[in-house]
Amino acid sequence: MIMKRLFFLSIFLIPFLSKAQTVTQYKASNGVTYHLNDTVKLGRGTKPDGSFLYFEDHGIIPNPRSVRNLPKEFANAGAIIKSIRKTTISGVDKYLFSVNPGGPIRYTVFIDDAIAACEIVPCASTTNTKPVASVADEIKKLKELLDSGAITKPEYDAQKKKLLNQ
Repeated sequence: MIMKRLFFLSIFLIPFLSKAQTVTQYKASNGVTYHLNDTVKLGRGTKPDGSFLYFEDHGIIPNPRSVRNLPKEFANAGAIIKSIRKTTISGVDKYLFSVNPGGPIRYTVFIDDAIAACEIVPCASTTNTKPVASVADEIKKLKELLDSGAITKPEYDAQKKKLLNQ
């Protein structure tokens, strides 16, 4: 039985880990640069029972059928970053953090997935911070460009028509 588990580790886990590169910091999709031993602020779990979908503990001997997720009791708490690994999955660079929210268990989390789900805060911004100009404002800017000679009348008319047909 132990030999089967060791075989499983060598066949499936070692190739994954060998492709991973250990790094000491990472600027995540929420704009925060995380370093080793920083504290990650947890948001709320996204599973129906309130536990954290993206924080996983696979146990001492990894078993895909025996994954434990971080319980909902850790909502709005902190977790200390113990390691940061960069790996490539299907051609996409992903960053895997190993974190300790307290106690003996370390959880792994693909940081940007957890940020997108707001399991880590601040989460990825869903609002556009750039003010949206109205069509009237854009036409006014075009008119100013026309009056200053920066664009021609046909260019003005074409851009105005494009804006009005949006």
